[in-house]
Amino acid sequence: MVMKQATRKRLSELILEELSEKIRKHENIRLKLEAFADLPVSKVADAILQQFDYLLSGDLRELITNLIEEEGPPLASPGVEEMRPVPAAKPEPEPEEKKEPSIEFSDLARAMIKGKLHEESSSIMQHFSSKEAFPSEKIDIELRPDDWFYLYGFSYAPDSTGKGVPSKMLSIKGVDNANNLFLLDLGDVRMYVNKLTMGNYASDKGGKPTITSHQVSRYKYEHERILNILRSEEVIVSLPFWTIVQGHQYLIKLIEDRYVELLRSLIEVHDAIDWDVDVLAFDHHILRLPSISDGSKARTVQRDTRHAPVTKRDDKMLDKVIFREKSIAHEIHNQLLLVALKSKVDYMIRLDTAFMDDWKSILSARYTINKDKRKMFCQSVQSLQEEYKEYELMFRVTTPSNHFILDR
Repeated sequence: MVMKQATRKRLSELILEELSEKIRKHENIRLKLEAFADLPVSKVADAILQQFDYLLSGDLRELITNLIEEEGPPLASPGVEEMRPVPAAKPEPEPEEKKEPSIEFSDLARAMIKGKLHEESSSIMQHFSSKEAFPSEKIDIELRPDDWFYLYGFSYAPDSTGKGVPSKMLSIKGVDNANNLFLLDLGDVRMYVNKLTMGNYASDKGGKPTITSHQVSRYKYEHERILNILRSEEVIVSLPFWTIVQGHQYLIKLIEDRYVELLRSLIEVHDAIDWDVDVLAFDHHILRLPSISDGSKARTVQRDTRHAPVTKRDDKMLDKVIFREKSIAHEIHNQLLLVALKSKVDYMIRLDTAFMDDWKSILSARYTINKDKRKMFCQSVQSLQEEYKEYELMFRVTTPSNHFILDR
C-alpha cells in the first residue's frame, strides 16, 4: 500500500520531534559540543546541520537504514534479507528457517509510533510492571484453525516480539465472561483478543457464531466496559462490537494486509483532542434496583433475566427512574468537565423521556481534551463507570474521525 504524501510528511515531522528530544537528553553529545564553546553558537549549529543534511542523503542514508535493520526489526519485510554482522571467513549457507509471518511497514511508521507514543508507553509499562494495572495470568492457549476470536481493539506494542502469537494473558474476562483477554503482537501492533467457546453459541449456515437479542444487549455493555478499562492505560483504537474472525492465521493476515492503516489509525487517535462520550442506560435494570423499587423481589432477580420486560409498571416508579437517570447524567457531565477545555452537549435526558425496552442515551457530548490530559480523561471515564457500577451504564467513548473496521 502506497503511503499518502500528507501521511509521509506527518511521520517525518514526528521523527524530527523524537530526534530533537533525544538530542536534548544525550549527555555524550552535550560533552562533545563543549569543544565548540568558543565559537559562535549560530555558526556551529549551521555547520552541524549541514553535515546532518549530508548524512541523510546518498550512500549514508542507506547506511542508516542498514544500521536500523541490523537491530532486528520485529518482522522481516517480504523479499528483504535480515542484516547480520559480516564474518571474517566466507559464510556458510544458512539452514532454511521456519517461515515467520511477514508484514510490510516503513521505518518512518515505526519511528512515528515509537516517537509519539514513547512517553505514554514508557509510563504505561512502568505502571504495568509496578502497580499491575492489568494483572496477567499464566498463558495457556491452544490455537486451532477453526477457533473464533473476538477482537476489541489495538494499540502500539512497546515491547513486541512481533511474532503473531499470544504473548500475555490478562486477568480480564471477555464479553461472554468465559475466556480471558490475551495480547497478540505483530510487528509494532498489539491486538486485544479473546477466544470464543463455540459451545456457548448457535451458528449460522456458514458456521459463524451468532448471539441472541439478550446476549447482544449484555455483550454491548461488556464490550464498552472492557474498552474503557484498556483505554485508561493504553492509547487504543477500538473495533466495532462483535468483531469476530476465524483462525489465528487469518487474523495475522488481516493485520499484515492492513498494517499501514493500523499505524495511521493509531496516529489519528494519538493526535485526537475531541472525544465523544455517549452514556446509555437500560431502564428495566434500573427499575429493579432496591433504591428504586423498594421491594424485596428486586434483590432476587437473576443476572441473566435482569433485562427481561416488566409486565406491571408503576408510573411513580418510572418517573423515579427517569429522574435518577437525569441526575446521574448531570453528575457525569460535571465530572468530565473537570479535565476538559470545553464541551458541547448534543443531548441530555429530559424528564418527559419515554421508558424504553432497550439501551437509551442519557448523555451525548463532545469534550475537547489537551493531549497531556487524555489519560486523565480516560481514567475519569473508567472511574465513573465503577462509581455507577450498580446502574450498569454503558460509557461509549469514540473520536469523531476514527471508526476503524478491520475485517471488510
